[in-house]
Amino acid sequence: MARSAAVPSDPPIAHGELVRSGARAPLQLVELPEWHGWQYRSLPGRVCRWIETHVRVPTGFGAGEPMRLAPFQRRIIETLYENRAAIVSLPAGNGKTTLLAAISLERICRGDDYVEVDVVATKQEQAGLLVETAKRMVEASPALVPLCTFSARTGTLTYRVTGSRMVAHPSKVTAVQGLNFSLAVIDEIGFASDQVVSTLVARLGKRPDAAVIGIGTPGLEPNVMFRLRERGHELDEVGFSYLEWSAPGGCAITDRRAWRQANPALRGGFLRPDALETQVAMLSEHEFRVYHLGQWVQGSTGAWLPAGAWDACPHAGPPPDGSEVVLALAGTWTSSVAVVGASMDGAVFVAWANETATDSELESVLEAASKRWQVVDLVVAPRIRTALVRHLAEGRPVTVWPHRVEIEVASSTEWRRAIVEGRVAHDHHPLLANHVGASVARATSDGSMRLTPPDDGRPVDAARAARMAWWQVTHTEALTEVPAIF
Repeated sequence: MARSAAVPSDPPIAHGELVRSGARAPLQLVELPEWHGWQYRSLPGRVCRWIETHVRVPTGFGAGEPMRLAPFQRRIIETLYENRAAIVSLPAGNGKTTLLAAISLERICRGDDYVEVDVVATKQEQAGLLVETAKRMVEASPALVPLCTFSARTGTLTYRVTGSRMVAHPSKVTAVQGLNFSLAVIDEIGFASDQVVSTLVARLGKRPDAAVIGIGTPGLEPNVMFRLRERGHELDEVGFSYLEWSAPGGCAITDRRAWRQANPALRGGFLRPDALETQVAMLSEHEFRVYHLGQWVQGSTGAWLPAGAWDACPHAGPPPDGSEVVLALAGTWTSSVAVVGASMDGAVFVAWANETATDSELESVLEAASKRWQVVDLVVAPRIRTALVRHLAEGRPVTVWPHRVEIEVASSTEWRRAIVEGRVAHDHHPLLANHVGASVARATSDGSMRLTPPDDGRPVDAARAARMAWWQVTHTEALTEVPAIF
């Protein structure tokens, strides 16, 4: 979207004009908006013309100015309207939400009666952001403000002339069943389930002009977007198209030519190279390739850490006898078991580990540890050894690690950052190094990272226990509840 000079005489943005309470005044038109009667040879050409005529950029580069479509954005629009379904893979920061909002707004304002544009995302709030972007585009357009309304209660943007509307939905099968859409928009399709995508595709026959577009960024593991990419060639003949912008395989992450190939917004003028310079310096290679080079990188040993980061951390042996420590227990009956400790300054050490252990053996290990050190707290992984944990809680401080995504994400992210910055001193135990290396980073619905075991079954219990103990020492406010029920 190339910049153009703002027109001084343009009226100000009509913030809030779409949200009305009580009875709405009837829409009175002497004649229909002029674009209803546009003649066109190409539907994609008409869509592009309408967007560049009536849409202003709400925020970011060129805010308040008419939207000027970059060549790659025109190609996306052409692909959408030449197929029944289109999937687009773009790195983060390339204006995906803004483009989808403009496409959706044009569809409800085109002039067809009772058009339904259904926006689907992992969370309804995320889908609502796209509708909110379209609402801001309306507020910035004097021609559209009197023709549209927005319901804050339902999050619905309505084009009153034809009764057409845009609605946000969560990415759940129960939420998308029964939809009768003209256009279905799947934002961040990589986080949608196969079943949700299939449910939307199954409804393409309800309207003669129905279409589906999904747009997203490669994830940290194969997902529905990856599987459709693999089937792209065989589906080309049945009205499906897959578009992808990515850097060449094997390129250096500092290669600026690769940046330009993967990020068409650089050429379009609404992504700054200095932003990528900051990101390549702060993110792991794995994350930068996924989010900013558009590459599919499979989760692999150590991929969530820069090479050598764990080994480069300072060495610190087990603390002296009598020292205050936090211990963490992870492992089940069917996997390895590890007890890892953290001193009160955050240094991590392996206290004990084995391939298997009975409850009585673990109790003996923990009893011996309590005699050697002052155990301030014992953190245990959720839903394991419930009888043992209940018994241990009777005579010592025990905290069950919360079974919550936000804790997993926060601890994984901070754990990684501390390792990369060399702030996690540890005993360099080979078992712990193996378990740290075997851990796999997976992306959550909002793009955050959480650490999980690998799909091949390699144990990571020592790494998980180390993270829990370290987190409890360095973030004591996060885990405060002692469980009473198991």
